[in-house]
Amino acid sequence: MTYAANLNSLALVAESSRYRFVEGDICDSCLLDEIFGNFKPDAVMHLAAESHVDRSITGSADFIQTNIVGTYTLLEATRRYWEGLPESRKREFRFLHVSTDEVYGSLDAEGLFSETTAYSPNSPYASSKASADHLVNAWHHTYGLPVLITNCSNNYGPYHFPEKLIPLVILNALEEKPLPVYGKGNNVRDWLYVDDHARALELVLRRGVPGEKYNIGGRNERTNLEVVEAICDYLDEKIPAATVECRRDLIAFVADRPGHDQRYAIDATKLEDELGWRAQESFETGLRKTVEWYLANENWWRPLRSGIYGGERLGLLADDKVRVKPLGRRADKRPILVVGRHGQVAQALDARGFDGVPHVALGRDEIDLTDPGAVERAFAAHNPGLVVNAAAYTAVDKAESERDVAFAVNSDGAAILARLCAEAKIPLIHISTDYVFDGTKSAPYVEDDPTAPLNVYGASKAEGEEAIRGLLREHVILRTSWVCSSTGSNFVKTMLRLAENRDELNVVDDQRGAPTFATDIADAIGVISARLLGGDGAYGTFHLAGSGETTWCGFAREIFARSSARGMRSPNVIAIPTSDYPTPAQRPMNSRLNCRKIKDAYGIVLPDWKISLGQCLDELLQNADMEGAS
Repeated sequence: MTYAANLNSLALVAESSRYRFVEGDICDSCLLDEIFGNFKPDAVMHLAAESHVDRSITGSADFIQTNIVGTYTLLEATRRYWEGLPESRKREFRFLHVSTDEVYGSLDAEGLFSETTAYSPNSPYASSKASADHLVNAWHHTYGLPVLITNCSNNYGPYHFPEKLIPLVILNALEEKPLPVYGKGNNVRDWLYVDDHARALELVLRRGVPGEKYNIGGRNERTNLEVVEAICDYLDEKIPAATVECRRDLIAFVADRPGHDQRYAIDATKLEDELGWRAQESFETGLRKTVEWYLANENWWRPLRSGIYGGERLGLLADDKVRVKPLGRRADKRPILVVGRHGQVAQALDARGFDGVPHVALGRDEIDLTDPGAVERAFAAHNPGLVVNAAAYTAVDKAESERDVAFAVNSDGAAILARLCAEAKIPLIHISTDYVFDGTKSAPYVEDDPTAPLNVYGASKAEGEEAIRGLLREHVILRTSWVCSSTGSNFVKTMLRLAENRDELNVVDDQRGAPTFATDIADAIGVISARLLGGDGAYGTFHLAGSGETTWCGFAREIFARSSARGMRSPNVIAIPTSDYPTPAQRPMNSRLNCRKIKDAYGIVLPDWKISLGQCLDELLQNADMEGAS
């Protein structure tokens, strides 16, 4: 499932005997064949798509893969199934492809899109959907597959992922955050309430003519600014704002989206006249229902808002420096507080700095996370504008016998910091670990995978994460893996130390992960902190790991391959299974982390771990030379 998928949206039907859920990839033809064979459907309704235009601007590959390749794969699987049906079922079978009005391009002030309007897509998203439409049409004319195509206008309503305009504005306005409006806000869209769309799809599926296409529109044209203002006014009626006189004051005009179409408007005459469909909701009634749903269903949207997408601007090109900032925000001259001064990440942060923002790094002797009073005194003394918690109890094996200490630092300490940050109304960046997972998943872990730690260390870090989420909305939790650097205790330094007097080393070869170097983590935190202090950073949980993957054995061999080239001693590395190297704390077999979310939110992609390893070894050699010279 992609970032926008949410099984909680299906909670109302989850127990129904008519419902089945199969998780898979639309591009997996073998799985599709299996599904057709198991369920033997009378129709296929194809709604799977990457659909957010902004994301297509900076990540078009996913749109090509899902919307074009996925549609092709589904068409072929459908054709194989359909051709094997008895003639009676074959005649009644339908394939409904759900598409968008964006394939038609942009309108001037007058005119409507009809089913015969020539295609002229202007974004990667629209182009991918236009390509899919053409494929569906071709499978009808070439193979006789009984297809139907619908092209709808902008949908809105319950269960809408909060990156889209209406839910984004509702939630930002509810939290009294800036309300970004592209350009002058005069782009026009035709708004279609989701229940009206669903009724139209069912009608087309049952009564539509194979080979035909049907436009579905709400006949509710509004400018984007009119939509935002309507949401502000309705929320002001329901819940008066606390920080501004009215929520319209939160509107912030920002740089326009690249290639932003001026106007969409659907002519739904064919659907209305031939099949008898009419939209039942006006824009006003549909919008009120939508706002009321979000007010009543925080338990649905809050996890998405805090853990997957926090409302940050998407679709900015690399050279676009525009940032959405709260109105009237002043430069914050308070320092950044880095907790855990003697750890690898904190040392890298202390050396790197924060691009002109003052910072102070404190160790356990100055801010003991097991002592609430000491933490409160440190906050009072330094009055930070942002906190980075790089402190942790990280002795994984020792934690098995020191559970209370591990939880005091990693869970209780994190909670203390979150509480104080909440009281001070400042953000917290918190370093966590891949060890919150049990390592049984075959693919890299994504942020919303359930945690199931195997050891005390992982359990204490998982509990710390939950404490932060419960106490502080303005948080960034960074889960990372296999952290190494030229300072502190870590795998690289351990391997080099053991190599000094051993000819052979047995190293586990069935645990997989990505080595991540503290200097790279520090650079990422520098980017994130600047965005948070600038007012446009994304909150939530993110995975941050070096690019590429390996095993501990592969890591060791690469260390010695590179260190021997630098004149260091290189022993023979023997691969062994985890079972041959028992430890007090069980380790996850799979520590791989999917880092797409942080790339989408912050544009952060860490270097290949092998490149960073080379830099780490150079730093170690330089430090050794300096120690020798002294």
